[in-house]
Amino acid sequence: MAEGDRCYFCTQRPREEIAVARWHPQEPDEQERLTIHLCGKHMERLQKAGTRGWTQKDFVYKQGWW
Repeated sequence: MAEGDRCYFCTQRPREEIAVARWHPQEPDEQERLTIHLCGKHMERLQKAGTRGWTQKDFVYKQGWW
């Protein structure tokens, strides 16, 4: 990871870069696939959410490309 990298959701140093699916709750069929950096706290929250996804800001995030 580059020196300027930070967590996608906060200013902490990232623990890992992961693939996520992201969508608006009103449009669950319109999923976007991204690769983002996450700190330990946000990685844990995303993993706890599992297949239902984790709502943050205006989007729902789910780990993986499916």
